[in-house]
Amino acid sequence: MRKYATPENFSRLDQLNFYGGFDNPTVNIAALVEAEDFVTPAKRHGYPPFAIVLHALARASLDIDEFRFRIMDDAVYRVERLIVSYATTGKDGNVNFSSADYSADWPVFLDRYLKDKAVTAAADGLRKDSMDHRDYLFATCLPWLRFTAIQHPTGRFNDSSIPAVAVGKFGFAANKVDFPLSVQVHHGLADGVHIARYFDRVTELLNAVAGRSLND
Repeated sequence: MRKYATPENFSRLDQLNFYGGFDNPTVNIAALVEAEDFVTPAKRHGYPPFAIVLHALARASLDIDEFRFRIMDDAVYRVERLIVSYATTGKDGNVNFSSADYSADWPVFLDRYLKDKAVTAAADGLRKDSMDHRDYLFATCLPWLRFTAIQHPTGRFNDSSIPAVAVGKFGFAANKVDFPLSVQVHHGLADGVHIARYFDRVTELLNAVAGRSLND
């Protein structure tokens, strides 16, 4: 059941009304994430590194409360489940989309990720997410670029309340991995400080993965 925001759990009505009047109400911050090397052990275990990053991005977006709020039908509600919808390469070499329901259980999430990615790889047309809800985190990966900024498209449903993240090319040095991460959110729902906390949480989660994997 959808849980609508109340004055007790949503204190940003003034900010939402202010930024909601803008042509583009989003704020987008790109910065470098530096974590312990989770890529090397991931490959050793046969795990796609991007799937590990997606799992951390999804978990962090549930852990930072401001990233849970969505707008639909002129109402604010709080996400209790999350679908990670991400851009990937389709059969024809053009962009297509895949999605996986988030689970805190890594093997469950990985299985969902791999199965849906295989469906997308074999799809003839463009796969699109249903927009009868907003329980998404939008993601993309640019493994060819160490970008410093990116602008995510904004859909015509025009509420801009679904966070959009982009992951760039990995760099490696001294048992560390770094990569650019762009985070775009509705400014009426979250501020720069919340995005900074999101970066911190993603880093913590990736460090935890590296620690567990390296001890295997």
